[in-house]
Amino acid sequence: MVVNGGRRYERVEADAARCVASGQCAVTAPLVFDQDGDGQVVVLTAEPVGAAAQQAREAAARCPVPALRLRPAG
Repeated sequence: MVVNGGRRYERVEADAARCVASGQCAVTAPLVFDQDGDGQVVVLTAEPVGAAAQQAREAAARCPVPALRLRPAG
């Protein structure tokens, strides 16, 4: 996580091979994640900020498999 002017920046990564298409990510953070036609995770915003970043962290915590990671941006 990079702190710049009070904002925290993180890079979102998704492992589609581990995704089980539960949809928790897209429901929890719709500005950050979506699902393709097969229900697999798609990252819409790789470096979310503000509320979207908080939602991405929550989505990663709710993912039933370790398919989502948040790493320091940069």
